[in-house]
Amino acid sequence: MLLAVANAARRLDLWLSAVAGRPYHALLGIGIVIEIVHHVREFAEKPLEGATIVKTVLAILLFLALLVHQAGELGEHAERRRHRRD
Repeated sequence: MLLAVANAARRLDLWLSAVAGRPYHALLGIGIVIEIVHHVREFAEKPLEGATIVKTVLAILLFLALLVHQAGELGEHAERRRHRRD
């Protein structure tokens, strides 16, 4: 079941990428940046206990990894587009 959901999500992602291209990847990147800012603000504003600090830091690291991934996807999309033009 999990594999079927993952495959469906991958097909949907590929379809959205093909249809919307760079705006799709830019929108995802913007959403990730908004989440990072939200977590950093939360981290700075609230007095956090040990477990909450760990959860917040892990969430920020996850969003940073997703942002790096999205930037790579956007770069790949730009490269494919550049090759098609040539």
